[in-house]
Amino acid sequence: MEIHKTIPVSFRRFFATWCIAFLSSVTVGTPSVMAASSAEHRETNPDLFHKKSGLRIDHYRAPTPDDVPGAKRIDAKTAKALIEKGALAIDTFGTPQSRFDEFDGTWMLTEQRYSIPGAVWLPEVGRGSDNEIIQAYFTENLTRLSDGDKSRSIILFCINDCWMSWNASQRVTMMGYKNVYWFATGTDGWLGEGWKLTPVDPIPVTVE
Repeated sequence: MEIHKTIPVSFRRFFATWCIAFLSSVTVGTPSVMAASSAEHRETNPDLFHKKSGLRIDHYRAPTPDDVPGAKRIDAKTAKALIEKGALAIDTFGTPQSRFDEFDGTWMLTEQRYSIPGAVWLPEVGRGSDNEIIQAYFTENLTRLSDGDKSRSIILFCINDCWMSWNASQRVTMMGYKNVYWFATGTDGWLGEGWKLTPVDPIPVTVE
C-alpha cells in the first residue's frame, strides 16, 4: 500500500497549504532581511566610515544601503521623470587615476565615460575624505549649475554598488539643498531600462 494513501485527505490539504504559505513568507521576507540601512552598515564596518561626517571613506565599490541620510533614494523611472522636469543630474563616477592636471585642471582619463543624457560629470566629489580642492570644485560647480537655487532638484548617481553617489548626496544636503535624490543604481540602472547613454567629459578643476 502506498504511504500517501494512508494519510487523511484533510491533513494532506492542510500540509500543502502550510508549505505554500511558508515558502511565500520566506520569498517575500527575503528582500527586507537582505537589505541594510545606512546605520547598519556603519555599525557593521565602522572603520569604513568617517567618524564625524559618517561618510564612506574606503571600499567604494560594494553593496550600498537602502537609504541615504538627508536625501531620498529613487529608481530609474523616477530619475528619468525628474530629469524631464528639469532636475540637475550629477554623475559622481571617479576617474581611473583619480587625478587632474595641476596646470590646466583637466582630468586624466584612460577611456570615454558614457552617462545619462544631459548629466554633468563631476569626478571624485563622492569621496568621503576631506579634500579642500575637490570640495571647492564641487561647491563652485553645483552653485553655478543650479544658479544658487537651493530648491532645485538634484540627482546624484554613479554606477550600481558605488558609494560615491551616496556620499555626494549627503554633501549636497549639507550645502543646504532641499530636494536631493540618490539614484543608487546609476548608469547601470538606466541601461537596465533599455535607455541609451551618451559620451560625457568631466568638468575641469579651476586651477590658479
